[in-house]
Amino acid sequence: MIHPDGTPIPPLPDPRFCEVDAEALGLEGRRLSYMEAGQGPVTILCLHGIGANSMGWRFSLAGLLDRARVIAWNAPGYFLSDPFVAEAPAPEAYAAVALALLEALGVQGPVCVAGSSFGSMLGACLAARHPERVAKLVMMGTSRGQRWKGEAGRAAMLAMREASVAEGGVALARTRSEKLVAPGAGPLVRGLVEGMVAATHPRGLLQAARCTDQVDVITDFAPLIRAPTLCLTGAEDAVNPPETVGRLIAQAIPGAAFLSPPGIGHLPELEAPAVTLDHLRQHFLGA
Repeated sequence: MIHPDGTPIPPLPDPRFCEVDAEALGLEGRRLSYMEAGQGPVTILCLHGIGANSMGWRFSLAGLLDRARVIAWNAPGYFLSDPFVAEAPAPEAYAAVALALLEALGVQGPVCVAGSSFGSMLGACLAARHPERVAKLVMMGTSRGQRWKGEAGRAAMLAMREASVAEGGVALARTRSEKLVAPGAGPLVRGLVEGMVAATHPRGLLQAARCTDQVDVITDFAPLIRAPTLCLTGAEDAVNPPETVGRLIAQAIPGAAFLSPPGIGHLPELEAPAVTLDHLRQHFLGA
């Protein structure tokens, strides 16, 4: 099959698994799952969104493997990765698990980080708290977190998350996937998004939702980020609108660039893989 932008739709790599120190990381078990492709000298760590998983990075895994080792994690509570014990883990807890995954896979030194939505928030946390481990950062569907919205806004968002996933991942995919893409996204793209979202486990999503409730990227992480950063928010992103979220985050990160491609919603990596891969290659690999 061919994506509407002309990119061949690649098969997904088989899921892989590793063990980490569950007690030290606050996890219920030792298992993390991920997908991987490539063996290049550069390592790219891909961090998915709150209703997503490693499946969302299929084009990045296939499109960057010739120049990099690409690792797409499944966060705790997602796609066979064991969840946190805490029901409201801090972003630093997710960052610690991401670093543990890299260590388990033998990845030393700084890596490039691509984060989508919730994953962009975690990428910002990694870059701010562990600058020695993040060489470059791309934030897509750029998320600020929820703390800045005030008590009423935060309560409404948590209530929406709880209601959206109450009937499980398949129902979540059916009712929420359309909001993640631009209105012009065709059935093929929507099918890719629905297939990804359907794998979501309610507990993992709600742990992530309670994490975002604690965070304001602009005040917590942005001023501390020194890695070269690109904020990429689709012009039709209705989840994290470019002018009220993405651009403000880019302005708060020293030296960051901001792009808002037309006709793209919240998931550039699935909606417009050709354009997105061009930006990832240029920012991470210089070509």
